[in-house]
Amino acid sequence: MQTHPPLRRSGFTLLELMLVIIMIGLVSLVSFRRVGAMTTQWRVNRAAQAYGEELQSAFAIVGRDRRPVRITIDRTNMELLITNRDASVIYRRRNFGFASAYKLDSADISIESTKRSLEVYPPGLAADSMQVEITRQGKYRRIRMLRGGLVQICSNHPSLNGVCVPA
Repeated sequence: MQTHPPLRRSGFTLLELMLVIIMIGLVSLVSFRRVGAMTTQWRVNRAAQAYGEELQSAFAIVGRDRRPVRITIDRTNMELLITNRDASVIYRRRNFGFASAYKLDSADISIESTKRSLEVYPPGLAADSMQVEITRQGKYRRIRMLRGGLVQICSNHPSLNGVCVPA
């Protein structure tokens, strides 16, 4: 009688492949949730920084041109505009809507006052202060602009003694 040497098995069994696929699925499920939260936090942070930069640039434009400018927040188009008083010259325009990297909608942004435009005059003083809050999926940032041109990005809610904790 002739005996054959035992055959070496190459490859994986179906059970081993299924276990690996299930483990990869569980790891990806946990990581996708975390990546989504991190992306939302990044968008809120970047939108707050962009708002702060635009508000600061309004004061720089006034200092450079020695003419008043108007800061307008258009919530229907999700834009922040810096124009001259009669809006014939647009100095800066920044979109915060779904077409931008921030992907915010009008429900994510609240403005302290009912007025949507504010003027900055040549000595570097604004007509009023402004406060913009950006909230999306539990992530929060507040942008404060004082009349003298100080722009702060705060990470805490204003109900905490009104003190700004820098982001």
